[in-house]
Amino acid sequence: MGISDAAYAEQLEKLQQLRVEVEKLHKPRMVTGTTTGALHYEQQQPIGIKPLRGEDLQHEAMKAPLSSLANMWTMRWGNDWVNEQEFMDDDFWRLTLIRLLGANKLEKHNLINQYHSVYRILE
Repeated sequence: MGISDAAYAEQLEKLQQLRVEVEKLHKPRMVTGTTTGALHYEQQQPIGIKPLRGEDLQHEAMKAPLSSLANMWTMRWGNDWVNEQEFMDDDFWRLTLIRLLGANKLEKHNLINQYHSVYRILE
């Protein structure tokens, strides 16, 4: 039993569309409108989780024991895979993610069908 030609063609079209979307994300966009007529490149959002800053070291997530952070993760998400977008706007969970990754307490995978990584607590 194999895949039909129609289903194969449909998947190829989806893959091509995904490639186009990824290329759009990586191309610098030129912005005009200055009085000098010079071109300026629009700053893109950083890829992945925001890195640590100096003030992050004083955050409660950086002071908590790793075992407590792992327990909180388990209480919130259990053994489910969590998309990286969950951590973009929440400093506590972003810092918890960074600490648990650094301590090899999380499993990380990059999926081919989405732009962001997924994470799961190791048992």
